[in-house]
Amino acid sequence: MSRRLYHVVTTLVTVIAALSYFALATGAGRRFSCSRATDRHDEVPDTHHVVCREIYWARYVEWALTTPLLLVDLALLAGIDGAHTFLAVAADVVLVLSGLFAAYARGHAAKWGWFSIAALSYLVVIWHIGLHGFRQVKVKGTKVKRLFASLAVYTLVLWTLYPM
Repeated sequence: MSRRLYHVVTTLVTVIAALSYFALATGAGRRFSCSRATDRHDEVPDTHHVVCREIYWARYVEWALTTPLLLVDLALLAGIDGAHTFLAVAADVVLVLSGLFAAYARGHAAKWGWFSIAALSYLVVIWHIGLHGFRQVKVKGTKVKRLFASLAVYTLVLWTLYPM
């Protein structure tokens, strides 16, 4: 495997992230999502107001493009076959899009539904990259095994803690 491929993939991640941050800085990567809310009162008429949330949709576009590239880097390093890599990338895209749909969802049930889909997708990513990757990298030698372990654990722990 040519080392140049790792450099190209990593450079693409950086360029895409920079474009996303530029979009956010110029106001092009965000949008308000507004909904009407009702406050119920016992002894006076109900009141209504509009609740608006600012959603940074450019971040979701960035994540949908960059996180699969990060997974491809890890998969190439470990020597994970194409089927496992494809399934991990597809699950990651579902994970990111679920977050976007949850941001625009109306009501708690819909948000929890999208959260559940995202959580299941994340488990699929862990299965294909984390567990299968650790099995595959064993034959590549101690240095590669250590590098993959540190990068994979760092990435997956960071992605686990990010929503908090």
